[in-house]
Amino acid sequence: MESARGGGQQYDYHSHSGLEVVPPNQLPQQPGLEVRDNLYHDAKELVIPKYPETYTGESPVSSLPPPPHSEYHAPPDARPRRKRMWIIIGGLIALVVVLAAVLGGVFGSRAAKSASDSDSAAKNGTASPDATAGPSPGSNSTTSPLKNVRQGSALTVAGWRKPDGNIEKYLFYQDPTDGLRYSRCNSTQPLAGQDSCWGPSRSFFSFSQPNSQLGVGLLIFATRHQPQVELFYTGESTRLLGTNFNDQSKPSVAEDSVTEMEIVTGVNSSLTSYWPWTIYQDGSGGLLHVRNQLGGGWSPASIWDVNRINITAMMGTKLAMVPLSANFTRIAVKAGYAVFYQALDGTLSVAATDINSPERDPSYAVSWPTQLPPITMPKLAPIGAFSVARPSDGLQRVDTYVLWIDDSSNVNMLYTDSSSGNAVWKTKQPTSLRGLDKDSNLACLNMGTSPQNAANTPILLDPASDEIRCFFQKGGLIMEAKLDGTDWTVTGSVPIG
Repeated sequence: MESARGGGQQYDYHSHSGLEVVPPNQLPQQPGLEVRDNLYHDAKELVIPKYPETYTGESPVSSLPPPPHSEYHAPPDARPRRKRMWIIIGGLIALVVVLAAVLGGVFGSRAAKSASDSDSAAKNGTASPDATAGPSPGSNSTTSPLKNVRQGSALTVAGWRKPDGNIEKYLFYQDPTDGLRYSRCNSTQPLAGQDSCWGPSRSFFSFSQPNSQLGVGLLIFATRHQPQVELFYTGESTRLLGTNFNDQSKPSVAEDSVTEMEIVTGVNSSLTSYWPWTIYQDGSGGLLHVRNQLGGGWSPASIWDVNRINITAMMGTKLAMVPLSANFTRIAVKAGYAVFYQALDGTLSVAATDINSPERDPSYAVSWPTQLPPITMPKLAPIGAFSVARPSDGLQRVDTYVLWIDDSSNVNMLYTDSSSGNAVWKTKQPTSLRGLDKDSNLACLNMGTSPQNAANTPILLDPASDEIRCFFQKGGLIMEAKLDGTDWTVTGSVPIG
């Protein structure tokens, strides 16, 4: 087994056969978590007022006895005035009754529609585009949020190129009541009547907790997974949980099988994901990856394995994962990914799996030097990263960009320049990515890849373009920036309320 040194810390690159396997039954367990296939079913008991079963729609009939008949007659000269007075009183009473009925009907129909929509979403397993959704079961808050994103929320994004050539993106974040939400961009063009491609903010059932960490992957396979978005997040007792979003499945939102692994992360563990991998940190500072045990033809499976990466990082370090090849079949196994993290000495470091493994495919070409330039970051600095395919590169190598936030709340970038043939690392501070919120996080888009799409052809990693986006918070809003050569242009805020 060969070793390499990066970020001032020695670590081993190794094959999977040399990794330490952690059986699920030896992982700390959290008993009592109820598992549901339909995450909306019985998520909240919805009480809708109902009329008695015998109600016919008629006005209720009083059970009081009628008033006794009166023989009294008003004097002849008083009858016209009294008649007019009763007509006026009767008219006022009728007006009040009509107004009450109209207002009651309006508010009642609105309440019924709201209850019906919520109940329908709960039964059908669909996310609710409610801009003022209440807290998730993991929240202690009892008030409705003023906006749909929590200040300092974790951010994660995934996307793919659709058959029509447009890009579809899914951005996940946490709301002020600690519930989880997402926004979906269906194309690179604005929606009809809007200035943005982003649809409404959608909530969904989760076991999220305050400051839940998020990581998202994108599964694209055959027809059924076009795509399947896989969100991983930390729940109660730092349990690693998962939720799937798939429009081709019923329900379209369901709990992921990774939940059954009963994996427990470190208290402040970050998460990062790229299908079929997810990486987290344990309580001792070590990094571990969770991998889907793919079936024949690289098809997805419902079984996961857990392995240590032999890396000890700064406790609570932010993590950012990137693919190391433009070809999914190489991403899925040997030398498949790299993870950027903060080493114990505070430097930016990288672990590139199986780069030096003797079991690596002989045709595999390393994309860039695994020795990074010395970069010291603020403690627990947010990190975002992505890879893009090198243009016209038959070896299917990638160029990689790493972003982090410094003490002045400005974004800095480390990237590979392969224009001369051999990739070298360069740094830059984009002028448009300055003055972020002090507690902002970073999320950057790694485009999805696939061994087999609906047309039975592979989807390779996209090259660099302005369709690559990164997200951060500024002024409390989630801002979107697009890659512009080696610079960035802020396109505006994601309209999530």
